[in-house]
Amino acid sequence: MSPVDASLILPEPADVADLDRFLTRASSVRDGVCRLVARGQVLALHVAGAFPLMLGSASPTIIGQRGVRLARPAELDVVVPIAELRDRLARLTRQGEGALDLDVPPSRPNAPWTATLPLASRWEAVGQAHDDTWVAAARRVASEVQDSLPTDPGQPLVFAARDAAWGREEPELGPGVIAGAAFLAHAYGFLREGATSSRFTSGAWERLSSPGGTLLWRTGR
Repeated sequence: MSPVDASLILPEPADVADLDRFLTRASSVRDGVCRLVARGQVLALHVAGAFPLMLGSASPTIIGQRGVRLARPAELDVVVPIAELRDRLARLTRQGEGALDLDVPPSRPNAPWTATLPLASRWEAVGQAHDDTWVAAARRVASEVQDSLPTDPGQPLVFAARDAAWGREEPELGPGVIAGAAFLAHAYGFLREGATSSRFTSGAWERLSSPGGTLLWRTGR
C-alpha cells in the first residue's frame, strides 16, 4: 500500500469539518490508525472499532468508512495515525475558504486489520435496515457494556467487555448482524432519525450502507 499521488485536495472547509467529526468519533471509541484510499476523485477513510488482537481470537472485526469527494483526482493507499491526520485537518480549518490541500502524514504504522478490507468484493443486497431500530439496539449495548465494568476501568477491561458484548448476534436487526455493528454505526454518526439504510453481504463480510457512512464487519468465529 504505497501512494502514487499523495496530494489530496478537498473542495471546501465543510469537507474538512466532516472528516474531522468522523475521526473525532472514531478516536473516542478506539484511537489508532486510519487507512486512506483515494481512487480518482473519491477519498475513503477507514477506521477499526474492533479487531482481533491475536490469532484465533473470537473478537469481531468492525470497520467504519467515510468518503468525501476530491477537487482533483488522486491515487493513494496508505495507513496513517489518526492523531496525526486530525492534526493536519485542524491546520486546514484555520486556512479559510476555497479548496484545501490535505498534507498526508508521513508515518506508516502497521495494523493487520487494514489488509483485510474487502475493497474489491462483490456485494449482494440482503434488505433494508431501519436506523431508529439500530440506534435503540446501540443504546442497549452501550448500557450493557457500561454496567459490566467497575469504576475507572483500564483499557484492557473495556476492550474485553466490548468483545464479550459486541460479537453477540442481534436477530431483531437481521441475519448476520452483531451488537457491535449497531453500536459502532451509531457511535460513528452513520445513522439518521427516521432514515433507512441498506444491508449487503459478501462471503464472511456484512455491510451497512447508511446516510452517514458505511460499516463493514465479520465475526471472529
